[in-house]
Amino acid sequence: MTMHDELNRLGHEMTQRRLRAAEGFARQALKATPFANETAGEFARRLRGIGERTYPELILRFEHSRQEIFRLAEDCGCDPNADGYDDDHCESDEGGEYLCGHQHLGSVCGECENEDGDGPSWRPDRHEWPCPAVSKLNRANGDTR
Repeated sequence: MTMHDELNRLGHEMTQRRLRAAEGFARQALKATPFANETAGEFARRLRGIGERTYPELILRFEHSRQEIFRLAEDCGCDPNADGYDDDHCESDEGGEYLCGHQHLGSVCGECENEDGDGPSWRPDRHEWPCPAVSKLNRANGDTR
């Protein structure tokens, strides 16, 4: 077995473990019912508490999810009159800026703010993915990614 095959096997095992945790939490959440006089907010907090106690890694990975960063379309240098320009440039979910799908700058944590401002040059206010919290969790689980 090559090193590449071994890394693929380990990655597959990690993904399968995370998937089983997500399925387990989903089963618990689907079976849960609100208590009498419990508001929707209270019910949601109770479900989150169950998740944090039972599947803490799942909650942490969900909160510290990867956010892809792309160059703004106005700065990308692509020809707006070229065929397929509209296929490769789209409006972002946040702020309504147009982004260039050809120029992926990298990935940052959607949760962690980098208060020192020493993050990547294209997003100094964020930690590059994986962030310190996810890196620590990965090391504890033997995941080298």
